[in-house]
Amino acid sequence: MWLFALIIFSFSFGIDLKTAIESALEYSPSIKALKEEQKGFEGKALTYRSFLNPSVSVSFGNFGTSKEGFNKNPLYGISYSQPILLYPLGRLSREATEKEKEAFGLQIEREKNQLKAEVYRSFYDALYKKELLRIAQENLKLSEELYNFVKRLYELGETTKLELFRAERELQTAKTELELARVDYQNALRSLSSFVGREVQEVEGRIEELKDLEPLNPENTPQVRYYQLAIDSVRKNIELEKLYAKPQVSIELVGEKVADREYGYRLLVSTTLPFFYKREGEIIQLLAQANSLKYQREKELINTRSQYEAIRERYNTLKREFEKTERELLPRAQEELSLAIKSYNLGTITLLELSDTKRRYLELLKYRAELLMKAHEEFSKYLSLGGKL
Repeated sequence: MWLFALIIFSFSFGIDLKTAIESALEYSPSIKALKEEQKGFEGKALTYRSFLNPSVSVSFGNFGTSKEGFNKNPLYGISYSQPILLYPLGRLSREATEKEKEAFGLQIEREKNQLKAEVYRSFYDALYKKELLRIAQENLKLSEELYNFVKRLYELGETTKLELFRAERELQTAKTELELARVDYQNALRSLSSFVGREVQEVEGRIEELKDLEPLNPENTPQVRYYQLAIDSVRKNIELEKLYAKPQVSIELVGEKVADREYGYRLLVSTTLPFFYKREGEIIQLLAQANSLKYQREKELINTRSQYEAIRERYNTLKREFEKTERELLPRAQEELSLAIKSYNLGTITLLELSDTKRRYLELLKYRAELLMKAHEEFSKYLSLGGKL
């Protein structure tokens, strides 16, 4: 029995924001795919070795000078050619690939930031729907109390059937809203579950918790740093292409038949003469790519700075409005509702006036929750830019 209870508890406990983000980062198939792709750079750094591949040639037959037939002595000559690595191709190839790998790592960091933002928003959307559910429960409780009071008054002949019908209609509406709020909350939990890779049955946290936005330096964000590393990688590749454009030296050992059953050997040194084509096409393409990346970096820097400023201004405005609502408007609305209930009990106001006061109070609660959700949406955008949680 205790084991069964433990199993049920392990699958039904709530999840907090930190656990949700950690689980999502660990589960995310897209992050796993990018990490696997990053491993490919280890192999790319070794491609320069293909330049060192030797070549071997073998000649058969003779020129008719040998007195022996082809079947008795068919081998005429053999040669072995080996390119010589005179330039630091290996070092530059590793440096260029390392820059590409670092740039790709920043793409992974950007993907992680995007995922953190989505999980953050999904988590607080669940808390928002949970708050709307609480408001719906409070609405149902108020409607039930009001209906029971009006029903007693009607049974005592102190109110009209019209007011009883109004109270019944408000009670039924409250029940419907509660059921819809419950469904919305469950859907929000399902959405969060799709990120963390397991079923989430409850969220733990306070929607009222609004963090301060820490300063964000756009130049240190992954999306901007990526372009600088990409430019550095292209520049290393340009240096590499310039090395390939230089004369490439090879040493060749040749064994050749000089008489019947006698062979002579020679050592040759050869080099390429790149008169007509010195990798100009590849270098021109890489130069254009470097210039393009430079302008893209400037654009990304401007966009990131602009987005951060807009997010910060809107977030602080929403935060101030929430604090004002919490400090001034909500206590006043609660006091008005309490006074309206007492006044109705004393018969000094009508049910219509009490219903209107209750409606304004519930609308204010929803407005408060909406302010909080909008603030959290802005914070999620801040996280997507590379902000700290």
